[in-house]
Amino acid sequence: MDIIQRNLFRLLRSGTFGDNSKIEPMSEWKWNCLYGISVAHGVSALVYDGIWKRKNEFFINFSDCLRSKWEKHVSDIEQHNIHATATVAALVDEMNKEQFRPILLKGIPFASIYDNPLHRQSSDTDIYFPYMPQAKKAAVWAKNKGMNIDESTKHSLKYIYDGILIDHKKYMQRLTNPMLNRKLQQIINSEIRCCDSAYVRLNGVKTEVPPPTLNLLLMLVRTARYILSNGASLKQIADLGMFLRKVGDKVDYVKLDKWISSLSLGQMASLEGHLLIELLMFTEDEIPFIHHKKDNSIDNMLDNILLMRGTQSVDWHFSQGKNIFISNSNSGAMMWHIRHSGKLFRFYPSETMTNFFSSFANSLSHIEE
Repeated sequence: MDIIQRNLFRLLRSGTFGDNSKIEPMSEWKWNCLYGISVAHGVSALVYDGIWKRKNEFFINFSDCLRSKWEKHVSDIEQHNIHATATVAALVDEMNKEQFRPILLKGIPFASIYDNPLHRQSSDTDIYFPYMPQAKKAAVWAKNKGMNIDESTKHSLKYIYDGILIDHKKYMQRLTNPMLNRKLQQIINSEIRCCDSAYVRLNGVKTEVPPPTLNLLLMLVRTARYILSNGASLKQIADLGMFLRKVGDKVDYVKLDKWISSLSLGQMASLEGHLLIELLMFTEDEIPFIHHKKDNSIDNMLDNILLMRGTQSVDWHFSQGKNIFISNSNSGAMMWHIRHSGKLFRFYPSETMTNFFSSFANSLSHIEE
């Protein structure tokens, strides 16, 4: 890693896990690069927490202009999170009264386990309804209460509620491999119906979230899907680390290992664990789901993690012009996906291929009939 990356991770660890590794001196240009990377990965407020804790260190010496911009950015995140938390709490309270049984996923519930919940950046709010009758009633309720209803994606219903984007999910999490996805849905359905529910409090409202063991599995699957499609996200890695530190003692790792094995997730889960070790200074003892040794391929992932290329599958969709020819919107992005999938194939072969072809099929849907 170069000096910008080293300082980025030192400050992220300092802001989240209390690490005090010394900062190396950098120019104003490099500090601006560090700021840009932290914003792109959604961890700018957490990194600034690290700066604030170490504000008197000699080498924390960027300009007042950058400091003001950073502080304004952090303030905007705080104001958004205050409003989002209040709005989602009121939404959940109404849905609880209607007995829809909303289960809140990632986002705001993850923020609640951070020392400063307002600094965990979130975007939309995902809600899952475990029973179909309640899900249908919740959809009708949303269409009456919400604005800008979006049903363009068959697995979700999106709408704006008091300025916050809400997403009713048909699935807590999905895999593109049909056989593995059936197993994942069986795990989710069984766990939601048979085990004790878990809750967090949002502005005093009791809010259901996935049980800890299931929640950790969902995090591992979600991070795997993101790595396969876009490269790794620092926010997801920070979430995973924070969850292990704050909630890990409530996880049944024997059950988790069985699930990981049934989903053929072992090597990818180990890769995620090694990222925690390399980037956030975790120890292997803290990550019970690591069952594969680190090899040189982890170094390639470390190089890849900081490359925000904007190469999501939407960037290489196909379209048809006025003539009969079909063109690709971004051939460079498509080639990146092909190379990226090839590098990751060994970590999750059963999902890597279907994930790529699923993205390819979705890109073809842009072609007009």
